[in-house]
Amino acid sequence: MHIPERAARRADAKVRAIVARLARSEHPEALPGHADLFKTIGISLPAALDLLVSLEEEFGISIPDSAFIEARTVTALVALVTEIAGRTPRALEAAPRTMIAG
Repeated sequence: MHIPERAARRADAKVRAIVARLARSEHPEALPGHADLFKTIGISLPAALDLLVSLEEEFGISIPDSAFIEARTVTALVALVTEIAGRTPRALEAAPRTMIAG
C-alpha cells in the first residue's frame, strides 16, 4: 500500500518527537535516522517499553513485540509504524494525541 507523502512526513515527525522525548533530546529533527536507538541515541531498555506504548497510543495501532525489537533505528520505527498504520490510513492522518502525565 502506498502511503501519501504528507502522511509519511507526519509519521516521521511523530516518531521522532517520541524518541526525542525519551532520549531527552530537544531537537527531534536532528536525530540520525539510521543510528541505533539504544547504542547511539541513548534509549534505555526500560524506556523501550515506554517507546512501544507511546507509539501504539499515538498511532492507534498494535505493534508486535518481535517487529518492535527488530526496529532499532528511527527510520526502521517509521517504516514499521507506517506499514502497520497503512492498513488503517486514518491512523497516520489523525491529529496528535496529548500525553497525559500520571
